[in-house]
Amino acid sequence: MNREGSISLTELQGLIRDKIYEALPGSFWVIAEIAEMKVQSAGHCYLELTGSETPGGRVTARARATIWASKYRSLSTFFNASTGIPLRAGITILFRATVEYHELYGLSLNISEIDPAYTAGDMALRREAIIRRLTAEGVLTMNRGVPLTPYPRNIAVISSSKAAGYQDFINQLINNPYGYVFQTVLFEAVMQGETTAASVTEALDRIAEEPGRFDVVAIIRGGGSTTDLSWFDSYEIAFHVTQFPLPVLTGIGHDKDQSVTDMAAWRALKTPTAVAGFITERTLDCENRIIGMAETLATSVTRALDAANEQLSSFQNRVAANARLRVSVSSERLGFYQEKLHRSSVNTLTRSEAVTARTIDSLYRSAKNMLMKADAITGKFEDSLRHLDPAGVLKRGFTLTSRNGIIIQSAADLEPGDTIKTHFAEGTASSKVEEIIKKR
Repeated sequence: MNREGSISLTELQGLIRDKIYEALPGSFWVIAEIAEMKVQSAGHCYLELTGSETPGGRVTARARATIWASKYRSLSTFFNASTGIPLRAGITILFRATVEYHELYGLSLNISEIDPAYTAGDMALRREAIIRRLTAEGVLTMNRGVPLTPYPRNIAVISSSKAAGYQDFINQLINNPYGYVFQTVLFEAVMQGETTAASVTEALDRIAEEPGRFDVVAIIRGGGSTTDLSWFDSYEIAFHVTQFPLPVLTGIGHDKDQSVTDMAAWRALKTPTAVAGFITERTLDCENRIIGMAETLATSVTRALDAANEQLSSFQNRVAANARLRVSVSSERLGFYQEKLHRSSVNTLTRSEAVTARTIDSLYRSAKNMLMKADAITGKFEDSLRHLDPAGVLKRGFTLTSRNGIIIQSAADLEPGDTIKTHFAEGTASSKVEEIIKKR
C-alpha cells in the first residue's frame, strides 16, 4: 500500500476549515428555532438550533451556535426589551452569524446580531394560527357555554404554591368584606417555562376526574412580563379549557394582552385578586337577588293579605247583615212556634192526665186481681208442702231407714250384717240385716 501523500487528521480539519472560510466568507442572516440554550457562568451562551421546511414541521437541519459573553448581555437585553420575552428555547429567531469551524469542536455558528422584530412577528403568527385552528374546530368559545353556579363555593385552583398571585387570591377570598366562606383546593402546576403546557393540562385532567366536587376552576399566576403570557399561547392548554366540564376563570396577571388561554376561558380577568373579587361579587349578586326575591315575595304576600282582609271585611259586613235578618225572621218564627207549642203542650197534658188516670185505675184493678189469684195459688202450695213434709209422712205410718246417717232408698244398697236405723214418727229402732231379697 502506497502511503505517500497521506495527511494527518489535523491537516484534514485545517483544509476543511480553509475551504469553508473560502466558500462562506462574511456573515449570513439565518432563521432557526432555539431547541436548547445554556448560559455558562462566564457569560457565554451555547445554543442548539434546528430548522424545518415549515413552522413546527419535521426537523430537517441542526447546528450548534455560540454567543460570546461580550455580545450576549447586550443582545439578550435588547431582545427582551423589544419583544417582551427573553431568549429561550422554543422560539424562532432571525440572526446574523458567521460560519466557524474548529478542529476539535467542528462546525458552529457565531451569532453577532439578532432581529427581535422577526421573533415577535413569528410568535404573533403562531398565536394567530392557534386561534384560527380553535375557531375552525368550533371550540374556541365552548367553555363560555358551561353554566356557572350563582354561588361558586368550591374552587379548584391551578397555580404554583410559591406564586405571589396565589397568596393574593387566597387572602382576597378569606378576607372578603361580606364574610362569605369558600373552599379551595390547590392543584400544583408549573406556571412558566417549557413544561407549563404539560403541567397545566395534567392539573386540568386531575380536576376533571371529580367534576362534581368543584363549582369552578381558577388558573392564576400573577405578575411577570409578556414572557409569562406567551407560555399560555398554547394550543394544548387552550383546547383543554374549551373541552372542560366546569367554567374556567383565568388571572394570569397581564393588563394589556390576552393569551389564547384567556380567550378560551369562561371569563378572563387581569389578576388573581380580580378573579377572587369576581367570585366574591358574584356571590354578593346572588345574595342580593335572593334578598330582592324575598322582598318581592314579602310585598306580594302583604298585598295579597291586604286584599284578602278587605274581601274578608266585606264578607263579614254582608254576613252580619244577613245574619241579623235571619235572626229577626227566626225570632218571629220561634215566637209563633213557641206559642203554638205551648197551646199544644197544654192540650196534650190535659189529655195525658185523663188517659193516665184511667190507665192507673185499670192497672190497679188488674194488679188487685193478680194478687188475689196469687194468694189462692200460694195457699195450695202451702197445703202441698205440708202434705209432703217428712214429719207428716211419718205420722201417716211410714218409716225411714238409714245407715250411718244416710237414708237408704233401695235394698240393693245394703249388705248382710249392716246395722241400720228405722225412723218412726215417735222414736227410732236399730237392727242388723240378715238377708236381702232383691225385687224381681
